[in-house]
Amino acid sequence: MEQLDFKNINRLEEWILNIHEKYFVELKKSQELPASFWESYSAFCNTSGGWILLGVVEDNPVNIIQGVGNITKAQNSLWDMLSNPNKINYRSIDNEDVHVVNINGAEVMIIYVKEAPESMKPVYFNGKRENTFIRTGDGDRKATKLELDAFERNAMPCHDSLPIEHFTIDDLDTDSVIVYKEKVHKRFPKKKYLEMSNKDFLTEMGACFVDRVSGEVKLRRGALLFLGQERTIKEAYPHYHLDYFNRKGHNPRWIDRVSDDEPGDYEMNIFNFYSIVSEKMKILLKESFELDEGQLRIPLSDFDEVLRECLINCLAHADYVQAYPSVKVEVFDGWFHFLNPGKMLVSLHQFRTGGDSRPRNEIIMKMFRWLGASERQGYGGPLIYTTTASGGVHTPEVYTDIEKTDLRIWNIDFADSYPELEDEAKGILRVILKSNIPISVSKIREGTGLSDYKVRKWLEVLDEKKLIERTGNGPATKYTVRETSDEKITQLQIALDNLKTKE
Repeated sequence: MEQLDFKNINRLEEWILNIHEKYFVELKKSQELPASFWESYSAFCNTSGGWILLGVVEDNPVNIIQGVGNITKAQNSLWDMLSNPNKINYRSIDNEDVHVVNINGAEVMIIYVKEAPESMKPVYFNGKRENTFIRTGDGDRKATKLELDAFERNAMPCHDSLPIEHFTIDDLDTDSVIVYKEKVHKRFPKKKYLEMSNKDFLTEMGACFVDRVSGEVKLRRGALLFLGQERTIKEAYPHYHLDYFNRKGHNPRWIDRVSDDEPGDYEMNIFNFYSIVSEKMKILLKESFELDEGQLRIPLSDFDEVLRECLINCLAHADYVQAYPSVKVEVFDGWFHFLNPGKMLVSLHQFRTGGDSRPRNEIIMKMFRWLGASERQGYGGPLIYTTTASGGVHTPEVYTDIEKTDLRIWNIDFADSYPELEDEAKGILRVILKSNIPISVSKIREGTGLSDYKVRKWLEVLDEKKLIERTGNGPATKYTVRETSDEKITQLQIALDNLKTKE
């Protein structure tokens, strides 16, 4: 999200003139507070927050700053309605979020709408749940019934802890339970889990429980998803679908697949899918490392841990009630793709920095922890970011909305993660990255052996692609790799970790 400097009017005017409506910016022509304000307010509350600018008309090549005709009435209307629970069901704007700026005599009202907590969504207006909007692209649209239902599930996570009526432990896959119990026993041999019956073991770990009123043993939803027979899982979760594709070698289709769609030797519950896919990725990673050790700058064991964390996040945070998309894991040359249905229940900032965990499926996450696969709950994100940053590879990309969470990570050299670049441009990018400080054209020439003409030509290409940024002017011009907010947060996290280590 862009940070605005309200003390620098000239820079603010330039931003207002050139900004266009996008995922986090809405421009509105208005004489006072327009009725459409509440659609944008609802949309930003329900997505990732954003700026609403009143008194600005979008135009080309620059916007038109008309100002708000009656600024006092607009402000009074805003605060009156924000204080009225019959108007909105959640207030996401405070005094410091509203600014009135005078641009050449025109008063523009700039309002920052913060994203609402998941527990307060959906945010709607006029007392009607159907007046729920979400932000998509550069506009607001009404939420569908499926999206409204997803908001309610997000507001009350740990759906998988609930008992699943009319299902019993007989609906679990016995082989899966036995293998899982053996793995847990190896971690906790003193507990003597192998001597327990399956029912006692599952009760001990919380996968099922005894109803104190009826005395009936009830199965929790997460246990069915994790250890169930595929047929019975799909009775309870008709949209349940898990897919793994190996698409290495630029293959137009896939060279290996694991899916509940195809007959196999195992019931394709979460436990078996995880066990099979994690082993396949481990083998592929080792093969890649042995074939071209120079590509992988992260120690093999560290990156294996990153992949495991990504896979667990994908499976443990998925919304298995949702119809689309389904869980999908893909392996490409140099990068991995993890897609799961459902929004991440912590902010991207919390995911990067860690310490705050809100698993959608607590039972599933617990069953992973008992395996020893996910030890530090709430620190998976920092592990992913700091490990890849220390290896000098492309920063992980995470996108999440009401429908899905999409994570992409790379295990190759930063420059190689841009296959469209020519080798000479990649070489320049590597020299700049290796420098760690702004570097001059002459130093780049020394590091690459390229002519001054070629260095400057490729620097223009890298600048156009927003991969580098320049500082200074003339002979004092120097270049660095452009850092995203993700990378800056990651570097800060690494620095903090280093300080803790030295203490």
